[in-house]
Amino acid sequence: MTTSVRPIASGMEASADTRPCHYQASPEETGTNTSQDEGSVTELSQEDKKHLKEESGTTTCRPKISQRKRVEPPTNEGNNTISLAEKYPEPGRYFKLGEQIGEDPNGVIYNGWHRSRRMEVAIVIIEDQEKQKGIQSEVEVLEMVSGHENIVDFYGAYYHQAPRTPSLPEGLWIATEFITGATLQDLIGTRKTLGERWISYICKQITTGLFHLQKKNIIHHDIKPENILITSYGEVKIGEFGFATFGEKSSSTSGTITYSAPEVLANFTNKHEYDHKADIWSLGIAAIEMAEGLSFSKLPRQKLIEKITRGPAPTLTPWGKWSDEFRFFISECLQREPSKRPSARQLLSHPFIGEIRGERGVQKNIAQQLHRGMKH
Repeated sequence: MTTSVRPIASGMEASADTRPCHYQASPEETGTNTSQDEGSVTELSQEDKKHLKEESGTTTCRPKISQRKRVEPPTNEGNNTISLAEKYPEPGRYFKLGEQIGEDPNGVIYNGWHRSRRMEVAIVIIEDQEKQKGIQSEVEVLEMVSGHENIVDFYGAYYHQAPRTPSLPEGLWIATEFITGATLQDLIGTRKTLGERWISYICKQITTGLFHLQKKNIIHHDIKPENILITSYGEVKIGEFGFATFGEKSSSTSGTITYSAPEVLANFTNKHEYDHKADIWSLGIAAIEMAEGLSFSKLPRQKLIEKITRGPAPTLTPWGKWSDEFRFFISECLQREPSKRPSARQLLSHPFIGEIRGERGVQKNIAQQLHRGMKH
């Protein structure tokens, strides 16, 4: 489940669908990236800093709520409606429902007003009982990870049972952050290729969000530009937790094949477990896409799987304009052996993203590009 992102103007529609080098950097390692402005946009929270110190080893983008069945909640003698009505509070006292702004595979999307927070939110109302059951695990994940600046905010699940308030739609209500901005996929579409400083900034924000998920023992499973949201202020947030799993290990094959790590796709033929570093591989693929696009993404499904599981790791073109630090970052993210791939915690000290000079200026430039790109 992501959020609803209102386009800045009338503009974009979101579209559908190396070399090995063992990571040696310590958490204290820093790097620089030259620019005109100085400053740091994303400061690690005190909790993050504590973990880094203690652990050694170094548009409206509409809310997309996964329709895959996850963990079915307990029911009262098979009656899911009664169960959810008992489990979740009545939404009418918390929200004022606005107009319909779209549809989702699971239900209808509305904007709404959070009465106590006094802010606009996105609300997906799910009437289908099977879909209501299928989304329970995603709701649990959002409850665990919400509240971090690089994660889409979640404002709770509610259940309205007619005819308590006949004017309100019956069903499961999911309230999330309503973002004015675009997806990373949209941003790429405005320029075809992003500059290196922009890529560095965006990768740092995503990695910070992944570090938060790592601490919560959550594996996202679907990191890709379509699921990365950028606000009108240039803030970067991870959304869409429909494939996310609990625990340090997973054997799930869910996700988007183009961005899936070799160890994930290997599970189609030989079941085994892997960890959160699968999300780091996905970040590396997204970084290449920001820089040069993905020429291999249109391969037939089976050939794509074979290329990822058996072929060499993708790299930036050797004749490109990219710095050694960026190439090193890509090679680290795309280590084929997960044990040699850095964790999100380790990656935060990488020279490419560890300490970006002019970070506030980069954020401002991205926000300005969104405003320009969304206008016709």
